[in-house]
Amino acid sequence: MIWTWMRQRIVRSLVFPTDQLPESLLRLLSEFRLIVNRSIRIALKEDIRSRFRLSAAAYRTMSQEHDVYKQYIPSAFEVALAILKPYRRRVGRSEKAKVPYLRRLLLKAENQSYRLDRETGQIRIPIRRTTKVQLQLPLSEWHRRFLSDHSWRLGSLIVLPDRIIISVRKLAPEAYEPEAAIALDTNEASLDGVVVGNGTAVLVTVHLPEVPLVQATHFRRRRHLASKKAHDRRVRRRLLSREGCRERNRIRQRLHVASSQLVAVAENRRAAIVLEELRIPKGAGWNRRMRRRLSS
Repeated sequence: MIWTWMRQRIVRSLVFPTDQLPESLLRLLSEFRLIVNRSIRIALKEDIRSRFRLSAAAYRTMSQEHDVYKQYIPSAFEVALAILKPYRRRVGRSEKAKVPYLRRLLLKAENQSYRLDRETGQIRIPIRRTTKVQLQLPLSEWHRRFLSDHSWRLGSLIVLPDRIIISVRKLAPEAYEPEAAIALDTNEASLDGVVVGNGTAVLVTVHLPEVPLVQATHFRRRRHLASKKAHDRRVRRRLLSREGCRERNRIRQRLHVASSQLVAVAENRRAAIVLEELRIPKGAGWNRRMRRRLSS
């Protein structure tokens, strides 16, 4: 059974890199950070856990002391409470925790606060009541695929010194009743299986492009870096972390392409996807190299 709340909406984040923000917008980011940190202190002092109570306690003071667009203040309350949630969880478990504060420059705005031309990518962000700034967002074909489809509604806006993030959302499609099944076998370089339904059986292969090659390449690079920087654990840890992050990003992108192809096949044939429960027995007689490949 698929509950209604599970298909309420799908959310995507559109990221636009920016070279240099206007000085007025950077000052707004700094002011927003100050409002968030003041809100954290007020929420801790008065034990406030909801945005409604925090607005009742601090909105008038923040509105008088900070010359910003007024809709940014409730957004700052929301960010402050989100930062406080893990802190209070650690305190509840009697763990050591420092009082948090927002370090990075940040602005979060709801969709009523900004205006975006979905065709040209021109965005207008208010600074205060009578002052606004306009920016030109670099639109790629991937961005246009979402912005040209008006079933994707604009959501919140996040402005960072080096990028702008706009969330878009739409209702999830209705789940269909499966008329067939796709049984898949997981291999190193592909997903191989068969579609069975309506008295027919069709072979299906979804390739995992270059995944084993990428994994082997980064394994060799990490082994080389670990031996070369064995005398400096701090540098070695930083280099290995960066190498591992790059490998995960490359693998994730390729797996995303493969999973999209698999979902498209299942949707066209109105089929349910059946995956094997893959368990690697310990000490099955393989050598160390084979165990590492199977684990990957």
